Amino acid sequence: CCAAVQMHKLASLSAELKSKVQDAGSALSDVRSRVTQQVIDAAGGGAAEEDEIPELQQHARIDASLRRLYERSDKYMRALNQVCEMSRALSEDFANVLADPALGQAASAFKAAKGPHAQADSTVLGQVLYRNVFQPVRREVEGRKDFERRLADRKKVRLDYEAFRRKQVGLLQSDPTNKSVYEGNLEAAAKTFARHSEGVARDVAAVNAERQQMLSVAFAGLVLSQLEFFSSSAGALEDVVVAASAGGGGSATLERDWARMRGEMAQLVANAQQQQADKAAAAAAREGERPTRSGGSRSSSTSQPLPDTRPSSYVPPATPSAPASHAAPSRPSPPPPLPPAASEPPPAFGAPAAGAKGLFC
Repeated sequence: CCAAVQMHKLASLSAELKSKVQDAGSALSDVRSRVTQQVIDAAGGGAAEEDEIPELQQHARIDASLRRLYERSDKYMRALNQVCEMSRALSEDFANVLADPALGQAASAFKAAKGPHAQADSTVLGQVLYRNVFQPVRREVEGRKDFERRLADRKKVRLDYEAFRRKQVGLLQSDPTNKSVYEGNLEAAAKTFARHSEGVARDVAAVNAERQQMLSVAFAGLVLSQLEFFSSSAGALEDVVVAASAGGGGSATLERDWARMRGEMAQLVANAQQQQADKAAAAAAREGERPTRSGGSRSSSTSQPLPDTRPSSYVPPATPSAPASHAAPSRPSPPPPLPPAASEPPPAFGAPAAGAKGLFC
């Protein structure tokens, strides 16, 4: 009898020890998951993209794009300012070195086009980009601290739910006698997590819509400001061409030089367009599609060069020419200096979540 009692105690002790080992293994697995998630977050990984909520996946994509826009819009303005500065320096060098009296008026017009006029145009472009692209994107990237904290809570809630669910599933397998208890725990946890997910999805969808509206305005600002800048630059350069023609009088040498340069640029444009057409046709052929999607076929060996409809990419940015039939647009006077950056971040969207921890404990 004593031996039977001892055996029963040993069996109970062994079962208890086995249960504790399983719990310890589950806890270790949860710790590893959390550490891995923290490492991914610290490294800038797309943790939110792992979430099954479509709104959160879209938010992750938009947020990544905003951060790229924030960095690249600043680089764009710096590069453009450098281009304008170098164009001004080149115009001054030519104005100082050209000895042909026939080109004196053209050199002066070129210096003016790349001096005060270009400075005014670049200032307008900079103001539009700063107010409608750089500043709004910066507010979105840096100004939603409360919302970002709620997203961090969402990650913790999701990890807690997954850990709890794994533990209950393990108990279902190791303790089938209490199956109904564990199944009830799983069902209650799933409902709690679903309610939390619905609230997060609503708030994230609202933020996504706000950001899409901001991006729409920023895109319009970028396109229209560039159109104004390059149109004004093209008009000013057309004045240079007119001045050169007037200053050259009937000089056969000047007419020949300028005609040769126009012909060279037209050929470069045609070559570049043909190369792009050949690449597109080759890519379409590799995909098993027709060379053109708009009807008709195109053969790289028999196609003719496309008409000259835009400046060549081989020509420096400072030397585009506008059609002679277009009148040069009026140039704006220098606008006021840039406004100071916003000192306060915008309000966060969506009320902060209540304590996200302990939902499934």
